[in-house]
Amino acid sequence: MATYVETSPVGTYTPGTTTTLKKYIDWDPQGGGAGGPIFDTGFSATVNAKSRFTGAGQGIIYELTQSGELKSFKDNTATGGSLLTAANNYGSNGNWQYATKIWADLDRIYVVDADHKLSVYAQSAPTTGNGTLTLVGTVPATNATVQALTAAQDVWAVPTRTIGNRSTLYALSGGVIKHWSYNEGTPSPGGAPGQPALGSTATVDLTGLTSAVQAWSPGPGTIYTSDGAVNYSGTIAGYAGRPLALTNPEVSTGVYGAIFADTASCLSPMDQGHPYFGTPPADDDAPPAEGEPTPDPDPTGAQVFKGRFTRGDGQPAAGLTVVVEASDVTPDDGTEVDLPDLGTTVTAADGSWSLPLPSTLPPDVQAAADDNGGAVNAVATATGVTASGVVMQGTDHLTAAPDSAPAATRELAATVESDTDPVELLPQFEDDGAPQPTDDQYAQSWGSEQDKYTVDTLGSDPLPEWQSATSGLPANFNPYVINGVDTSAMPVKGASIEPTIAYCVPHKQVIKTTIAYTAVIEGHANWDVKATVDYDSRAATSVDAAVSVGSKNYKIEGSASVSNSFGYATGYTNRGPNFAKQWRVPFEYKKIKSTTHCQNKTYVHYEIRAGRYKVPSGGAVGNYGKDVRSADGYRNWSKAPKSHRSYVPNGAYFQLSKSRSVKFSGAVNVYGVKLGASSQYDHDHRQRITAGLSNLARHDIWGRNGAVWDKPGVIYSW
Repeated sequence: MATYVETSPVGTYTPGTTTTLKKYIDWDPQGGGAGGPIFDTGFSATVNAKSRFTGAGQGIIYELTQSGELKSFKDNTATGGSLLTAANNYGSNGNWQYATKIWADLDRIYVVDADHKLSVYAQSAPTTGNGTLTLVGTVPATNATVQALTAAQDVWAVPTRTIGNRSTLYALSGGVIKHWSYNEGTPSPGGAPGQPALGSTATVDLTGLTSAVQAWSPGPGTIYTSDGAVNYSGTIAGYAGRPLALTNPEVSTGVYGAIFADTASCLSPMDQGHPYFGTPPADDDAPPAEGEPTPDPDPTGAQVFKGRFTRGDGQPAAGLTVVVEASDVTPDDGTEVDLPDLGTTVTAADGSWSLPLPSTLPPDVQAAADDNGGAVNAVATATGVTASGVVMQGTDHLTAAPDSAPAATRELAATVESDTDPVELLPQFEDDGAPQPTDDQYAQSWGSEQDKYTVDTLGSDPLPEWQSATSGLPANFNPYVINGVDTSAMPVKGASIEPTIAYCVPHKQVIKTTIAYTAVIEGHANWDVKATVDYDSRAATSVDAAVSVGSKNYKIEGSASVSNSFGYATGYTNRGPNFAKQWRVPFEYKKIKSTTHCQNKTYVHYEIRAGRYKVPSGGAVGNYGKDVRSADGYRNWSKAPKSHRSYVPNGAYFQLSKSRSVKFSGAVNVYGVKLGASSQYDHDHRQRITAGLSNLARHDIWGRNGAVWDKPGVIYSW
């Protein structure tokens, strides 16, 4: 059964003269979504944002324009045509030009006009939408049922076609769904139908729907509600049975806008294998996937800190002293400290540098590493000054691991270091003594707004270059413009040329800590599949670190590894089918004030960095994150390279327990800033897909980054 949404999915609606009408398919309309999803077919059309649309069934869609024209269209996508194939233009009519509500079912169109009376029109060609419209009759505005329909948040019809009662009219109002009978009497053979008549007594179907702003029926016996305009979830819930009862609280999420369905008088469940739209896809020659991949050999390169510093214009910052300090020993009591040194080096001609992890660590650094699963987190700082006297400083957050650390920790350290982006030197500004932002100010940031959506809108796309901790993304932000002069391309002198720079060593002070739940893994279970994810706190997770210019604008610079020497396993087991969610665990985050005393001045920037796995008092050891079902299904499978595809035999499972996961760009929002995270799969951190016993179709899976047996990052399901 088709469902149409007049907006783009996942909250990307753009106000203006046009918007997008998208087509979804409901795979289980009769069961209230308990046995199948509502999924995006990929078909869409650009429409006028000020028009109103309604479906009449059998693919017929009506548009009521702002000027009062009524147009009809036929959805021909099932036969290779367009979503909106023009059928007829009925022009303007005084009864519907200023209509407050319009809805339809098969051969009837219902209009509550400007005078609040209900007018009903008959369509002579309901299967094509190009027939003539005839006024059946009206029900006056004084009618109590018409008044209830007029005041309702949403109204729709379900055809019944029993003698003397041709339809049922439903209304959502104040969290309650009621229905009334609608009939036109029994016409004589060949005669005209009788006048419209509305039942005077309402039957209450559902109550307590306080978050619902829309409701509709794909057919008799089923009701869906949506909360899309109340909060950021865009959640569709399904109800079915006699009496109606909740069958699925999340038939779909991330769907926003005006929703209407292609109503039908009868329904049959789609029990034809996994969901698709259009021509059934042919099986390809993908190999079966069974068990779990063979572990990789022990990683190398984890014992070295390395990076590259550049100027603001991307050119190498050569000849600068790099000070590497252990970052996990910053005290939480607000004491300003000079972190323990792990060594110094100098940037090469291309700005690169490297420093081996010392074989013997200071006692406090060794203790912190032991508590962090063997990983040593560090901060590397390079400081210089331009000819105009602007102090520039690069701050990179890094991880290394000794041979004694677990393989997962060493592999994560090695892979994170191998794909580290160059770090730009950033201008440093004097401490203005301004107070730190409040929680209410943090809540106004782009990162905080993104965090409200229950669907993953970012995926693994790179985060913006700059984020504001207290507002939307900073437009055209250029930190290098100082007093009207762009300093990004200015040569930067290091300590060997400008001796005073040698004393510009930052001191760190933790000014705030918080615990935030962070996405570390996700599971996918589409058709006849169950998903299991396990996360043990001993598993190594790399979380972005952010560095500010001033006090509000932040840039991602490096990452920190989070692990533990002890384990608390958490996750979810055998969820599905038609289920896909991230799993989040609580990490402690620190906001650090970095103060540099240089050239008789004091410069300040701020850093946001992950600390340890820590469950808040009375809090959950883990919880569900964002809905990621949009990554599954036929459309995504068909676009995936064939080399990435495989399948799980009936009753078997496939488990991903090696290599690095995908990076979740929107893993966490901390102090108004979005940070990404990725984890290292091992036997404490794994994703499993278990296939059911149905033989109606194959249980297809595929890897996002590669074949399922070769560092796929995450495995998807169809």
